[in-house]
Amino acid sequence: MTTHRRWVLALLAIGLILRLANGLSQPPFTSYAGTGGDNGWYLLNGLALLGGRLPEGIQVDISSLQPPPGYLIFVGIPQLFLPLPQAVQVILVLQAVLSTATCYFAYLIGSEIAGQRAGLFALAVLAFSPAFILESGQVVTETLYLFLIAAAFMFYIAAIKQMQTTSKADPFKFALVGALLGLATLTRAVLLLFPLGLIVHLVIVQHPSRALRAILTLIVVFALVVSTWTIYNLARWQRFVLAGEGFGGFLYAGVVGWEGPYALDAQLEQDASPDAEGDVYLDAAANVIGRDLPAYVQRRFGELIGAYLQPHNTPLFPGESLRVLAQTWLTQDRSLAGLGRLIEGDAFLPKLALYIVHFGALLFGTLGMWTTRRKWRLTLPLIGFVAYVTLVHLLLYALPRYVFPAIMIWHIFAGLWLAARFPGKTRLEFNQ
Repeated sequence: MTTHRRWVLALLAIGLILRLANGLSQPPFTSYAGTGGDNGWYLLNGLALLGGRLPEGIQVDISSLQPPPGYLIFVGIPQLFLPLPQAVQVILVLQAVLSTATCYFAYLIGSEIAGQRAGLFALAVLAFSPAFILESGQVVTETLYLFLIAAAFMFYIAAIKQMQTTSKADPFKFALVGALLGLATLTRAVLLLFPLGLIVHLVIVQHPSRALRAILTLIVVFALVVSTWTIYNLARWQRFVLAGEGFGGFLYAGVVGWEGPYALDAQLEQDASPDAEGDVYLDAAANVIGRDLPAYVQRRFGELIGAYLQPHNTPLFPGESLRVLAQTWLTQDRSLAGLGRLIEGDAFLPKLALYIVHFGALLFGTLGMWTTRRKWRLTLPLIGFVAYVTLVHLLLYALPRYVFPAIMIWHIFAGLWLAARFPGKTRLEFNQ
């Protein structure tokens, strides 16, 4: 076994141990009511979707589910065979494995772009990132979604590189990409239009005949996978669903802000037209935007920037926001005593680590995109995904959680920049 392979295995083992330690240290889930946040919703609806027996006194209507079913099925299967506490433990162990596999996919992506040593840096950055370690311990969609996205990019970039060297399109790889993107879309419907960007990329970088074969394979498989949820809903509930529903609601939340479901519904009654037909959320959003377009634009840019500047998972720690405390000290205090209060704030060090790694990833990731510019045929899909996530949430409601998948790409590019900055004895392939 080579030294390089030992490093890969060691980093993966450490990443897995950190994720297992975080997941298995979570408080036990003794009841659905006590899970908090979205956790209980995903668990209950996952169990109901698979026909499992719900706790006495609890009813769940799955005939009008808005999210796609991917994560619901993922968390529902263990509940069919195990009591809730043990089922959640199994889910968190599986998510630790999926998150570690995502780190390995980052290694393979980095290796395809700039050589194995660059891949090793990408692996290390993602394996030790506290936000990704914490994420695997939450019963929400992100871990599964990131796993599917990273796997799709790994196969796609490998397929593109193979086409560059052999002038042949591997239909199996493009079929895998289509299937993985389809499964990712059935986990988070926001990805639905992203394959159109890959079509544009294939047209740009490949001969038309090879691009056409690859495009047809990818799109047909993608459409077949996504259509399974559409067919199921038509057959069982007689309703048409394409990946998921709720676009209007997310758009309206992006227009007026989010203060909770009850506040949103109360605001909707004021903004919607009395004779509105179709999606009432779209009608209300159009009315609000029409009344004050500059305020809408300002809100969208401000909310999106805030989502990128706030590291994901800082709310998992108790106490006042570190950002708020720092802003208060900078604008109102600036004394040593105020700095001491800032440092003594709740969970200061974990929050600080999240901020340091987050902004480091944004900075070095941007530098990594520039460093690898000569490899643009391979890196453009990754950068395009960042642009896609950003543009989607410039239109729809934006949270750090929603832009978190793009942060994964910045982490990978940060690893590539670090590898270029500290090349060691092995010459990297950035300029080849």
